[in-house]
Amino acid sequence: MKTLKYFKKLPIGQQLSILAFFVVAVMIFIILSNFIQVSRVMKEKNSEYVTESISQINQTIASNSDVVKRLLEKISYNSPIVQSYLNETDSVSKFVEYTQLKSYIGDMIDMKDGILDIAMIDNNGTVFNTSGDINELLPFREEIPERKMYYYTSLQTIPFNSKMRHVFIAGTRIYSITNFENKEVPIGTLLLVLDISAMLGKQEQVIRMSGSEVYMIDRNGVVFYTNNDEISVGSKYDEAQLLDGDDSDIIRTGEIPDLGGRVIIKVPASALLSEVAEIRRQQLLVFCISLAVLAFPFLFVINNILYPLKKLLRFMKEIRSGTLKTLKKRIELDGYYEMMTTTNHFNAMLDEIDDLTHKLLESNVRLYEAELVKKKSELAFLQSQINPHFLYNTLESIKGIAADEGSDKIFRISKALALVFRYSIKGADRIPLREEIQMIQNYMYIQQIRFGDRIEMEYEIDQTLLDYKVPRMILQPIVENAVFHGMEPKVGGCKLRFEAYVRQDILYLSVKDSGVGIKRDTLEHIQARLMAEPGFKASGEREECTDGIGLFNVHDRIRLNYGNLYGVRVVSMLGIGTEVSILMPYGGELLA
Repeated sequence: MKTLKYFKKLPIGQQLSILAFFVVAVMIFIILSNFIQVSRVMKEKNSEYVTESISQINQTIASNSDVVKRLLEKISYNSPIVQSYLNETDSVSKFVEYTQLKSYIGDMIDMKDGILDIAMIDNNGTVFNTSGDINELLPFREEIPERKMYYYTSLQTIPFNSKMRHVFIAGTRIYSITNFENKEVPIGTLLLVLDISAMLGKQEQVIRMSGSEVYMIDRNGVVFYTNNDEISVGSKYDEAQLLDGDDSDIIRTGEIPDLGGRVIIKVPASALLSEVAEIRRQQLLVFCISLAVLAFPFLFVINNILYPLKKLLRFMKEIRSGTLKTLKKRIELDGYYEMMTTTNHFNAMLDEIDDLTHKLLESNVRLYEAELVKKKSELAFLQSQINPHFLYNTLESIKGIAADEGSDKIFRISKALALVFRYSIKGADRIPLREEIQMIQNYMYIQQIRFGDRIEMEYEIDQTLLDYKVPRMILQPIVENAVFHGMEPKVGGCKLRFEAYVRQDILYLSVKDSGVGIKRDTLEHIQARLMAEPGFKASGEREECTDGIGLFNVHDRIRLNYGNLYGVRVVSMLGIGTEVSILMPYGGELLA
């Protein structure tokens, strides 16, 4: 909010410049947002493509691996040739079967491209292979686990036909299917020497994305395929070299279950976003040209707006000098419609400004004086209404006693009356609570002389509150109402209880009687009057009604002094009694 208020106070030229800046910023933001959005979509699509490519690579390897698995199974458990050869113990018969085995194995090699050699080793050490050096294959016999249908070694580099070749060796243990006496013991081992192409197919079809880097590694972390010319097949894979690049590069990894290795594809961000970057450059060029074209009409419009405004401001500064001569001047402007309208209204306002100013000042003075008089008269009127009513009732009591009793009681009641009367007409507006309590004790002494044993008084006062200052004459009207409206009409004895306590920073002064109570409609009328504004009568209240005038006076005085949250609260039940509570802030200050 503060920023908006500051912006409103800036000169219109600066506001328009800021607006132009924001328009340019928004346009640049839109261009950059489009670039980012396109980049994000391209990354997502390429990421999906890379993931799909890894899946296709795995499918290709799995398909070729299935062919190798079937060959391993078919050769191992060929009963008439392979099983017969491995189970034969007679050397002469075995030699006869060798020729048949050699022809069969040769046919098996032709069934799959990329099979370089097939070797078979029986438990007696007899070896068989079609080409290559069998001694290079013998160490891999121990690597083939038992009771496993197939197993691929890691990438191996072995001489083959006088040339070093990178190969995988797939092998399996052969178990007899004709001799069940030693069915748990393998009778030989079958090894297939596979060129890398036997597992990958055509390498150039592995991935077609321009600029991508593909790495396939075996279970030992040795690279057996890559399109990166800087990395050679058979070298150890370097993870740090792969991560060396932009954080926005796409790197995806997938497992190769049959080989126990991984395939890793990296697509550099530069290759992904090269076309997008070219589009961004073209957009920025178009934006700069458009900005240059729009600058001329923008500056023209700004000048057309600012020139009349500056002329009006200069005229207003001259008017502000305050001389009679300048006040008679009027401004004439040629400009756009809004400025012409403003000028006409401004000239018309100058014609009336002096008269309106005088009227406004006079009205404010009158309102302020009227408010002061109202507040003072309300307080004076509220306080002045209490004493005559009380004095009248007291004198009636004295007349009754004088007729029935001797001079001793007249003396005591006169003394009490003098104290009450003197208290009501002298002293400060705020007095300690103990003096207010002494006031009602003197008052009740007068009433007890009048009523005798019919009235019983009880006091429950927090002693720490006795020195707390309260407004003068707030308890006597409440007690008087309790005596004359609650207890006097009741036949028999009554109890009057006074309490003073603090609860939640509110001082409560409670006067509770066991008198006749208040009728429901009368109680509702009193409560409605207590809810009205100080000095005003509630809706439906008769002008001549005087019952409870002291109660309302105390209520209005409390609210005028402390605010509308405080005042008098009345609770009553017909035939049981009435409780009147005065609420004031504990520790609060007077408002008036």
